[in-house]
Amino acid sequence: MHAIRVKWRALGLSVCLAVGSLAGAGLSSAATAAAKPIVLEINGNTIASAQHPYLEKDSVYVPLRTVSTLLQAVVDWNAKTKQVSIYAPGHTVKLTLGQKTVQHNGQALPMTTPAQLKDGSVYVPIRFIAQTLGATVDWQSAKRTVSIADDGKLVMGWATTEAPAAFWLNIRTGELYESYPFASPAKLTGKLDTEFKGLNVSLRAERLKEGEFVVTASNFFGEPQVNMTATTSYIKDDKLLRQAEASYFQRMTNNVAHFRWQPLLTDGKSLFLLNPDGSEATTYDLPKLGAKDESYSVEGIGDGYLLIRPNLTGLLTLVDPVNGNQKLLYELLDQPEREYAEKNDIPYRGDTLVVTGEQEGIIYLEYQGVKDKAVHKLQVKVKDWL
Repeated sequence: MHAIRVKWRALGLSVCLAVGSLAGAGLSSAATAAAKPIVLEINGNTIASAQHPYLEKDSVYVPLRTVSTLLQAVVDWNAKTKQVSIYAPGHTVKLTLGQKTVQHNGQALPMTTPAQLKDGSVYVPIRFIAQTLGATVDWQSAKRTVSIADDGKLVMGWATTEAPAAFWLNIRTGELYESYPFASPAKLTGKLDTEFKGLNVSLRAERLKEGEFVVTASNFFGEPQVNMTATTSYIKDDKLLRQAEASYFQRMTNNVAHFRWQPLLTDGKSLFLLNPDGSEATTYDLPKLGAKDESYSVEGIGDGYLLIRPNLTGLLTLVDPVNGNQKLLYELLDQPEREYAEKNDIPYRGDTLVVTGEQEGIIYLEYQGVKDKAVHKLQVKVKDWL
């Protein structure tokens, strides 16, 4: 980090967003201080904030820690130049404390209320910023409520490492954007082939090496959200090089993203270990290894083994990808846990084993006890079973 440049992530930087002219509201500074707190709503949902919105000189100010996150934006604060930069797909906004001119995609635009510093936090007028980023703002003076709405097409996710990266997915077009290095303009990396259903989509990113990421878009749909697709993509140097989509029913799972920093993708039937250029280094036939012709999740990988789970039966299986030897890990549990894994189908079939870590041939697992509901730990030595 440069000595004269302090970077704040959107979670830490509070930037206030002003609703615009509230002339006629008839509220003095004293009345405002005594009035009930201003309510902030995003897409109809009330948002709690440690730093409350406030009214000053006919403008409402709201903390960016909440608003920026929900507007799907990345924020950078330069303490030396006193400049705030805001990035989102199609938008680069730059504003300076005390100035009434804002740069939006290189074009100068006037602001009626400048950014200001209050109690160590930076604040800017909301109506202008929200509308610039494509959202709408409504101020209900009688209810003292600021309502912000967007079209819900963007989903945002972070790779939170020592060098954070932000990603956005347009769930209508499949376009996948990236901001890396941190706090840089959003760049289009490519387009996912998945057709996303509804609005219940989340984005998860993992950084592998410099400029390399595995990004997973999980789409939950059906009633009551019993279907899931996991579309995983490998991105290198701002380019989407490879993608795969796996479908699951009544089971929500995260597949492993890499093995020794080599990217891993799965379509539920095959597991692909990729080269840096996105080509296949190794491919594993999951139905063959699991001895069941269904979709699989891949929950662990190590030297000489895979941890796979067939979607319908749901029993976590330790397999040797070379000779095909396998071990159903629920068999290591006591009788009540085994019966539960074999017979239960709510919320899904199978065991409740969760992989928490893998090191030097030892797999660390946790599961919730059927009777005591407590979390129990289990260690499995791979060489004992394969």
